[in-house]
Amino acid sequence: MRHALAASLVLFLCVVAHADDPPPHSSIPTTSTIGPGYALFTDPDPRVFTKEFAVFHNTMVDTTGGGYVWRDLFHVIYQRSGGPQAAETMFGHAWSADFLHWVVDTAAFQVDTTSWNSQHVWAPSLVEHEGKVYLFYTGVDANNDQSIGYASTSLFDTTDTVWDPERVQVWTAAKTGWAVPDPPLYSFQTQMRDPFVMADPDSAGRLLLYYSAYDSVDLKLNRGGLAVGVARNRPGTLNEWDDLGYFPSTLRSVTNIPQLEGPHVFSVNGTGTGWRLMYSSGGTPPGENGNTTIRFENLASGYQLEDTTASHWGAPVILRNYLNGNNAVFGWSGTEELHVNSGDFLAGFTAWGPFFQGIAITRIHWNQQQFTLASPEVSAVDEVHSRTRGVRMNLAGWSPGAARVTFVIDTPEPLEAKLEVFDALGRRRASLLPGALARGRTSVTWDAAGVAGRGAASGVYFARLSFPGGMRMVQIPLLR
Repeated sequence: MRHALAASLVLFLCVVAHADDPPPHSSIPTTSTIGPGYALFTDPDPRVFTKEFAVFHNTMVDTTGGGYVWRDLFHVIYQRSGGPQAAETMFGHAWSADFLHWVVDTAAFQVDTTSWNSQHVWAPSLVEHEGKVYLFYTGVDANNDQSIGYASTSLFDTTDTVWDPERVQVWTAAKTGWAVPDPPLYSFQTQMRDPFVMADPDSAGRLLLYYSAYDSVDLKLNRGGLAVGVARNRPGTLNEWDDLGYFPSTLRSVTNIPQLEGPHVFSVNGTGTGWRLMYSSGGTPPGENGNTTIRFENLASGYQLEDTTASHWGAPVILRNYLNGNNAVFGWSGTEELHVNSGDFLAGFTAWGPFFQGIAITRIHWNQQQFTLASPEVSAVDEVHSRTRGVRMNLAGWSPGAARVTFVIDTPEPLEAKLEVFDALGRRRASLLPGALARGRTSVTWDAAGVAGRGAASGVYFARLSFPGGMRMVQIPLLR
């Protein structure tokens, strides 16, 4: 997906001189920017922007200190595009303990001579299965035909990750009963992409593969359109899959999306109930302005996840409308959801800005079957075994027109911490707590209208409490 705003940003950044691209398997540190309700990861090269991606969590043994210590890591595998990566032949791999501080291998996975992925690699998806991690992705061949396959590894870590040499093509349009190979409307180039692979909750030991493809219904109507399909692997192998059909509720006639992309599913707080199918409006269709790019459908209670019956899925819901206009999801194109023991996280790449095209990561808060992104509070992820997981930060008696903002911090034990305030462009406006916090409750005040706030103008600000093992963020809308 290409967007005018992202392209303009890339052109602007290209006028700045940069060093040559880093060598393969480099380790480049980078820090997220604090956006309006999220932490924003961007590629270390400002000429390169992110596109489709996968988020993943695992726990590894770290022996660098001479002993065995369990280390929890969050990973993002993402498609690199624009500037020197305009050919889209490479995935970057970033890892972090807190979604804020990252290390990036910018050449973690690339096209090779295997014919089905010789031109491009797109849209990664990660899944753990029977002791290995599988990277499913879209491969594009010399004829620009798209198909889906995987690479695998027994150790998915940082730069130590070595992918098995074989790249296995598992799913093509010809293997389905509904997707169209070589459609004339698309210059005879097969449209089948954006895999999302997960464990089948209704069939132990098997996986479900969701993807988008050009459908025979729109072919007969002589118009473009992509719908969501689903397949399941045969028992005992990931090389053979059975077609389970497509979701009629995702046809263009229902969604009004001419280029549907990025399907994935998630349940309420990892419970395996209250499933949602979320997807994106690709490109820049007429009338799109970044407010309606992400939609989801709810699966009715009592039906299995792979059930494609149209009446079992609710009407498409625009995510930003569902969240009452929350700016955190403005302009996202492509989303992923991650459930870990410490909570649920939703991420999307910010193709419409407002600042940079990166991967925005925010926390989901559930209220029974419904969710919010918890404005004004956004809590970051902690180390899974951290003793400071109980740290909380909230606003006390806050109103948008207040001259002074009071933060209330609760901690179960003393800790070294730092409290800073940033504006919407990531510029630090105040440092409020460079030192230790006592056990219990502490109140800290920011004089937003006075010297400490330097006369903060109307807008959205972010306070970040950082400490060993995690961080907390609070969003502060000000109205002057």
